[in-house]
Amino acid sequence: MTIEEAREVRGRVGAYESCGTVDGPGLRFIVFFQGCPMRCLYCHNPESWDFSAGEEVTAGEVFGEIRKYKNFMRTSGGGVTFSGGEPLSRPRFLEALLTLCKEEGIHTVVDTSGFTQLTDTVKRIVELTDLFLLDVKCVNANMHQIITGETNSKTFAFAELLAEWGKPVILRYVFVPQLNDRVHLMRKLAKWAVDLGNIEKVELLPFHKMGEWKWKKHGLPYRLSETRVPEPEEIEHFADIFRKYGLTVE
Repeated sequence: MTIEEAREVRGRVGAYESCGTVDGPGLRFIVFFQGCPMRCLYCHNPESWDFSAGEEVTAGEVFGEIRKYKNFMRTSGGGVTFSGGEPLSRPRFLEALLTLCKEEGIHTVVDTSGFTQLTDTVKRIVELTDLFLLDVKCVNANMHQIITGETNSKTFAFAELLAEWGKPVILRYVFVPQLNDRVHLMRKLAKWAVDLGNIEKVELLPFHKMGEWKWKKHGLPYRLSETRVPEPEEIEHFADIFRKYGLTVE
């Protein structure tokens, strides 16, 4: 894809965030892609699911917004994070934006569940991206289906592709009491992560209900209303499981 072609590729964006600090290193400009194939029970952005919502824009227009923050990114060691929704659900649009960022020397992060087909476009995305934030919902196939409505086989296949290419990955895991917080699941995930060989660190994210009001706003049934928020000592206990496998945890 040439720079001229990349600028004209169209996609849909739900929102932007400037100066983000939790989705990759340094200060980051975050582009939230519109549309997601999963229906995670704990999703705090259900408004991002609809592929027809958001604003239709060209990659060139989005990059125009990104460039405004280029100096802040570089001085802080930051860059751009493409999140969602699910950015891999719009692979050509994502490839176009990554191409434009690469041309300008801007550090890129893709925040994804890995739920995608391993097409040539996706492989080019992997090549162009500097760092991946990989959101793994559960290693157990049945529980993953309950949590997201989809299989986890695509996530594992994508993770293995990243490992083959030696791409750095930050593994993210939202643990929800009575769903995916079982010790044996944590151990299985930790071993899998170690075997991949390219996991820089693990981010354990305790379940919260800050997005519950959005479900109600959109008339969606929120099934986790009675689910409790994990205690600090539980967080530390689960973190120790990953540390025992030699993984860095935050």
